[in-house]
Amino acid sequence: MDTSGQAMTQPQHNPKRVGAALLAAVVLAAAPAAAADVAFSVMESGIYDKAAAEIAPAFKAKTGTNVRIMALPWSVLRIANTNDLLTNTHRFSVMSGGYYLTELYSYFTFLDDYIKKDNFAVGMLPGVMQPGRSEWYNGHQIGVPYGIDAFGLIVNRTLLAKAEIAENFPDWPALTKACETIEAKLTGVACISFPTLNAEQLMGLFVSAYTGPYVDASTHYHLDEAKAALAGMRMAQLWKHVAPKIGTLTFDQAHQRFLAQKAVFLMTWPSFVTRALDADESPVKGQWGMTKFPGAGFVWLSIWQLFVPDAAADKALAWQWIKAYAGPESAKANFEKFAINPVWSAVYDDPALKAAHAHYWPAMLDGFARAKNPPLTGDAQELLISTLQDIVTEHTPPSDALKALNAKWQRLPVPPAMLNAARTNGLAEK
Repeated sequence: MDTSGQAMTQPQHNPKRVGAALLAAVVLAAAPAAAADVAFSVMESGIYDKAAAEIAPAFKAKTGTNVRIMALPWSVLRIANTNDLLTNTHRFSVMSGGYYLTELYSYFTFLDDYIKKDNFAVGMLPGVMQPGRSEWYNGHQIGVPYGIDAFGLIVNRTLLAKAEIAENFPDWPALTKACETIEAKLTGVACISFPTLNAEQLMGLFVSAYTGPYVDASTHYHLDEAKAALAGMRMAQLWKHVAPKIGTLTFDQAHQRFLAQKAVFLMTWPSFVTRALDADESPVKGQWGMTKFPGAGFVWLSIWQLFVPDAAADKALAWQWIKAYAGPESAKANFEKFAINPVWSAVYDDPALKAAHAHYWPAMLDGFARAKNPPLTGDAQELLISTLQDIVTEHTPPSDALKALNAKWQRLPVPPAMLNAARTNGLAEK
């Protein structure tokens, strides 16, 4: 979750917390990429790195090229990619990253000609190659998307039926009302399980509830305070049914709470948990599904990108690895073996897969269609998250918190790539 996420499709961490010794070990371990190799920086997750290890032998058999997989924890990956670009040390010939690298986009190769030559975009989910989903710089595409996810609302349909509630939640007030009924009718069952320890996940609520711009006409970060205050108020009302305070549950704990049928709803990234929910030993197997994510805003997108540094020794070879790893030929296996949600429509059209995942794919695909990245740099996003924490815990009235946020945001630049994405996605004032 670039993440996206995103947000990548993993919890975000502050890179400043990564120890100097750990980063030094990464630097020493990653020698500059040899021209005859592909050196691939990817998140150490047991998912994306394992998929790379699975694909690498066939790639070597086909091309004669060895793939060196540099699997790094997410927070270390951010720093390693950034340092490699800034120091021009050429350790990586393909990087897995996301929009957090916006201020370094000038260091990446334009991929337009490669994409056009191989008709690579044909067969992808609609809109996935557009700015704000894929990554662009100065009118050129520099990122190739893979591993898509959208923040989701998972439901225990058995418990929902027991509470006599119809599965229809167009906005947060509707879900809040349902929570009130659930808590009145079901003993020992909470309404919503949420990874509250990861406060950045509040972004998923805000972007869906807020319907205004993120950048003003003078190209500064700015929220419409009235619309943002309304979104904040609705978040605070819903939060009463989520958890007693910020910092309570990890992702795993939130997921286990839902698996144990101690919550009717689970808010999370679907790719984190769907395999566990459908496992033979799962207490909720056959009882759960996904419902359309509420709100008139957009759904929070997590999507990884593959980049080729401009300093890569063999860009054509790097492109061949991108096609092998993230192309349509690997998409079905990457999903079935490693739960990597594909960006290729053919996988979702596969009759057997479509039937097996009918309990959540329709809502998930609806989320993909509505999903966007907020056009925020890391600094801007951290300030917003801190503000949202104050709002949902009722530490600060929404109007006061948002006024203070806008004042702080005025000091932050909006990088050109972010501004372009905001305009393309209707998230900037005209």
